Amino acid sequence: MTALLAAVTVSCSTADDGAVRAPGLANLSPGELIGTPSAFQGYASFEDLTQQSDTIRYRSTSGIDGSPTEVSGVVFVPKGDPPSAGWPIASIGHSTSGSASRCAPSANIGLLGNLPSVVPFLANGYVVVMTDYQGLGTPGPHPYLEPITAGYNIIDAVRAARAAVPDTSDTWLGYGVSQGGQAVWAANELSDTYGDGLRLLGSVSVSPAADLTLFADAMENGTLTAEQITVLPALLQGLQVGHPELETADYLHGILRERADVFITCVGDKAGLQAKIAESVTPDDYRPTDDAAAQRFRDALANYSVPGSHASQPMLVAYGDQDKLVLPSWTQAAVREGCDLGDVIDLIVAPGQGHGILDIGSATADWVDGRVAGTPAPDACGR
Repeated sequence: MTALLAAVTVSCSTADDGAVRAPGLANLSPGELIGTPSAFQGYASFEDLTQQSDTIRYRSTSGIDGSPTEVSGVVFVPKGDPPSAGWPIASIGHSTSGSASRCAPSANIGLLGNLPSVVPFLANGYVVVMTDYQGLGTPGPHPYLEPITAGYNIIDAVRAARAAVPDTSDTWLGYGVSQGGQAVWAANELSDTYGDGLRLLGSVSVSPAADLTLFADAMENGTLTAEQITVLPALLQGLQVGHPELETADYLHGILRERADVFITCVGDKAGLQAKIAESVTPDDYRPTDDAAAQRFRDALANYSVPGSHASQPMLVAYGDQDKLVLPSWTQAAVREGCDLGDVIDLIVAPGQGHGILDIGSATADWVDGRVAGTPAPDACGR
């Protein structure tokens, strides 16, 4: 392993998706640890909830070209003794944190706002692992909202947690918000084929960035909300990792193109300036240059959307009826597509709430407890 780490610093190659590949990764299995975990120093309150908190690096897979990748993350072990069957694992998909490598939650105090996703599972006796996703915390571009890559990262994080923490079981749950909601949805779809040796009980997607194809319609119609304008430069950059044929000049114009750098940063860094610029953006600043450009964008979004295939395990999907980023109709469309594929989906609508973490009372805990108990999952698909 020491030789591998030395090789990483000496020579690397670049894959089709632009990410830097360390030599030797192909010799590792998905989820295998790279190097020794190190103590996580991100938040003092974890001392009351955990007996072990580590940052990790592990081998995963690119969803764009299938090549092996290096991904970072963080793993937490709750207080107390493990159950007789071993600690169950919660694999957390974090919400949008940014596109630069420094925007990795594992490298930031407070996990860049993701504590509320982590703490409840720790308090209920789960080992919690949270991937940074490819390109965050490691070299190379982050394929923002590319679901296959994120799904692989979520699944391999479970394998990495099992390698880092003794007395863990093969049982796991996925939980994610926004970008993370999409990631665990994709992980559920991939669990049968890529999650060999692991037993997924189900996934919870809160405010998921699911069917994104309607984003292209809103751009053509000039109806993007301020929240959607704010995310557009990062979305385009993420799409370009898998679709280099997309030209920035076809989609960003005027002030939005001139100040695109303001929007491609870590979450919270320039929120005030982003909001101010978004207020001044007009439809002409983001409308595709022609029908062909709009179709290219729409096709790329389709490749970055979920559902993409049947999810083998139940899902809980929750969204706010005042969501201005991922519109309620978009989430409803994704759920209908999932139902048509035969998915088992419990759907919760949070009245008066917007995008992000939602107040839905005990619904998540009750749903998770049901999956652990093995009771039939609620199904809003009408079957």
